[in-house]
Amino acid sequence: ERSVCIPESVLQKQQQATTTQQQGEDSNRHDAKRTSNVGYAPTVNDDTDVDMTNAKKTARELMWENGGPGVWAPDYRVQYDLKDPAWRFDAIPEIMNGKNIADYIDPDIEAKLEALEKEEEQLVAELSAAAMEEEVESDLDSEEEAVVQAIRERKKTTRMLSRMNNTANKPVVPRVVRGKSRDMHDPGTRTASEIKKKMDSYGVDTTKMLERGRTMERGRKRERSLSRRKLASVSPDDDEMDATTTTDDGMKSKGAIKKAKRAKVEARRRESSLARSHSRPREPSQMGLKDEKSVDAVKKLDRLGRKEWKGASGEGDHRKTVHLVKWMNTGKKRMGTHYCR
Repeated sequence: ERSVCIPESVLQKQQQATTTQQQGEDSNRHDAKRTSNVGYAPTVNDDTDVDMTNAKKTARELMWENGGPGVWAPDYRVQYDLKDPAWRFDAIPEIMNGKNIADYIDPDIEAKLEALEKEEEQLVAELSAAAMEEEVESDLDSEEEAVVQAIRERKKTTRMLSRMNNTANKPVVPRVVRGKSRDMHDPGTRTASEIKKKMDSYGVDTTKMLERGRTMERGRKRERSLSRRKLASVSPDDDEMDATTTTDDGMKSKGAIKKAKRAKVEARRRESSLARSHSRPREPSQMGLKDEKSVDAVKKLDRLGRKEWKGASGEGDHRKTVHLVKWMNTGKKRMGTHYCR
């Protein structure tokens, strides 16, 4: 093990300081024996003269002798109460033989620490006993108490996990993309096979559920508007009219033919004037929204985003302002007494 190495100059200074201090203590002890009234302050009626030449100097006197306040500081090592007074001015290293010196200053430190730990355990036991006595009796039995405790623990765990997930610095996956398959390694949880597998494990029949999902994905096929309009244009009254206007030979009369032609022309004219049919809007769940209220809010934000600003000045708005006001900067001014007219 490595021993402590103290320089020779430090040892010499330490020995010199110890010798000087011992000489001062011996002289003080000799003066105390020679003086009869040491320890008594002189009073007004006391006619004896006290020799103050060898009196102990106060800290204030030492301070003014050694440079005044801010320069001299008292050496508190003189007040150390050690087994050997010669140890007071020894240099104390922080680490010796690989160990911290501060841990071994008090030889009874381990015993005191053990006593403190025992006291702490005793206090904790007393507090727990007091809490058990103050506990109000519950109406639940032991099984119900266990269930309630399990529910509380689960809620606590869920709350903690939610807090951890919210504080995580990661992008939020959109609802439209969430759960869909990305590649062969990540099939996703919203595919038909995954949903069927999960519901079968719960014992739920997924036939109608998957069929409804397929119909919603395909959507309703758009019928021909023209065919619908043709069917609507042909009414039973027209058929009766045609039947009444036929001749005995089974041929239509000239008036019936003209009326049919006129009806066809009117139908074509109506078709051209009718507005174009609109496609069926998607449901909110397919758009990644919750309900119709969310759809209206999204549409409103979209309108506000498309709205152009009006009334704002641009690069072409030139302003010609007066930089120097004429009435403030023309004419004579007297000897600096006025800063303007």
